[in-house]
Amino acid sequence: MKNLLFIALIAAFFAGCAGKTTTTDNAVEATATAAANKTVVLAIEGMTCTGCENTIQESVTKIAGVTEIKASHLDSTAVVSFDSTKTSLAAIGDAITEAGYVFKGVKSTFKPAGSN
Repeated sequence: MKNLLFIALIAAFFAGCAGKTTTTDNAVEATATAAANKTVVLAIEGMTCTGCENTIQESVTKIAGVTEIKASHLDSTAVVSFDSTKTSLAAIGDAITEAGYVFKGVKSTFKPAGSN
């Protein structure tokens, strides 16, 4: 009888722990996600109006992994946030080129808050 009670207690303990992740696992996952998420300022030639901005934004938004884009014809740039595990700068540049504009490359990058 004691053996059955002991086995039941052990089974209850393991059942309660099943499927839970540790704080360390969550921290590692958050770090990996932050490393995959990138925000860059792209230099683009050929935009002359808000219609051009909208065309670029619509083209780039269609790419899986792009989370945000804001184009500006005033300073010939677009700020793009994307998941680098799902897309690349080359794919984003190709979409800009296919929309009829000249992708000149990365003007600058942003570092996540708290990174060195």
